[in-house]
Amino acid sequence: MEDVEIVEASPAQVDDVLALWLEAAHWMLSKGINQWRPEHFNRDVVLAYFEDRQIFLAKHNGEYVGSFALQWSDPRVWGDLHNEESGYLHRFVVRRTKSGHKYGEYFLKWIEAYVKSHNKKYVRLDCMATNEVLNSYYRKQEFTYIGTYELHAGEHSWLGSLYEKQV
Repeated sequence: MEDVEIVEASPAQVDDVLALWLEAAHWMLSKGINQWRPEHFNRDVVLAYFEDRQIFLAKHNGEYVGSFALQWSDPRVWGDLHNEESGYLHRFVVRRTKSGHKYGEYFLKWIEAYVKSHNKKYVRLDCMATNEVLNSYYRKQEFTYIGTYELHAGEHSWLGSLYEKQV
């Protein structure tokens, strides 16, 4: 994996990021996973993500194989558990054709090192509480379950699982 290149994306790469997010959203929908919905993603949504987050793209052999976003504050999701000692991971995507090739594990190790290099103590993330496969994946990657939160967006609400890992 040493020839995987992970770089911070720029708003000029909005279409590359959007393509990865939409691919993941369509796959989740096809599997009956109610987490990311294709209709919730467009260029404006991705561009808004650049406003308070760093978005990264991972490239291997000339192909984008993944993406993720980091932010240094997330009180909306973490509420009373929020702290300034953490990097908060969002929109973690591995291209579906690369599933099973350990890209996710590689990206998580890279993220841990990056967060630590910014003098933070933890990587934190959230995922749908009902997505047991994803919850199990994060536990296998040695993330500790911290609790559950309820997030409201318009007329929708959902439960999420909160995880963290010391770096």
